[in-house]
Amino acid sequence: MKAKRLFVYTFAVGAVILLVKNASDAILYAKDAVNICMEMIIPSLFPFFICSGILIYSGFCELLAKAFQFCMYPLFRVSPAGSSAFILGIVSGYPLGAITAGELYESSYLSKVEAERLLAFCNNSGPLFILGSVGIAIYANIRCGIALYVSHILAALTVGIIFRFYGRSKHSSPPTRMTTPDRSVGEIFDIALQNAIRNILTVCGAVLFFSVIGRLILSLAPVSGIADAILSGMLEFVTGTVKISLLNTSEAKKLILTAIVVGFAGLSVHAQVMAVIAKYRLSLIPYIIGKVLHGLLAGIYMIVYLHINPITSAVFEPSMSRGFAAASAFETVTAVCVVCLCVAIALGLYVKEYKKGQ
Repeated sequence: MKAKRLFVYTFAVGAVILLVKNASDAILYAKDAVNICMEMIIPSLFPFFICSGILIYSGFCELLAKAFQFCMYPLFRVSPAGSSAFILGIVSGYPLGAITAGELYESSYLSKVEAERLLAFCNNSGPLFILGSVGIAIYANIRCGIALYVSHILAALTVGIIFRFYGRSKHSSPPTRMTTPDRSVGEIFDIALQNAIRNILTVCGAVLFFSVIGRLILSLAPVSGIADAILSGMLEFVTGTVKISLLNTSEAKKLILTAIVVGFAGLSVHAQVMAVIAKYRLSLIPYIIGKVLHGLLAGIYMIVYLHINPITSAVFEPSMSRGFAAASAFETVTAVCVVCLCVAIALGLYVKEYKKGQ
């Protein structure tokens, strides 16, 4: 406990000194962070925050639990109710998966162990950022975005399967039937809106703080090139992704590094998760280990992906339609194979668990 307090005190004092000593730079960095929040984070996340709240408090998660009960527990040893956190996490992006997992735990739909398992793999980057911001805006190639998203989701699923063994010796509550209180439309929207406002303020505050402090620290560190881009990504993954795209290296290396950075998510996202999860008293050790594994696995999957399906031309060339059609066909086949593999593993694990219970 003393070591933790000493670290917090040292970090806070150091941050204050940095801010005071570099006040003009800090103001400029803060303005850039506010622009990121206004142009990227709020437009892409706030509507999803409201929608996720509506889904949770209206009872829609009950339908998701029924639809995914065949795989959630056999694959990940998580109650089917956790499927809503995973799906919302891969559809909307950081940190909605973690927020949903916390709310499900608070509503007693998950045990503490299940919620901690879920946190390890449900908090992911969404397609709006990977396909739009990274694929099209940064790399000017939708195929880059597709490759990054495929490797990102495969890594998340793999981490989930690995963490099914976390906390096996601890008590895990039996699957419960989700029951949602009968609320009016106005009550549902009001709860969802209030939670969304609180969460988006937390997210933007964390992005602003870590963007400013991270850039101030890196301005003092004698690093450049790949090291600077990776360190930037470890602190704040959006900034790091942009820096990686500007490196003077091959496209394949850029994509592998981008997959690692987006998978790890950066300290900024981790701070957001810590802030929104703190009130639930869940251990964040599985989450941190899960994100480290996620980054490494995403990089490995990207290497395999590029070996099987190299990305050599931009989609804006004359052969765009043929290239995109071929890429789409490949990704469709890949997705179908992944789904079939997951179903096969789920059924195998389910049979194993069933035989154990006999």
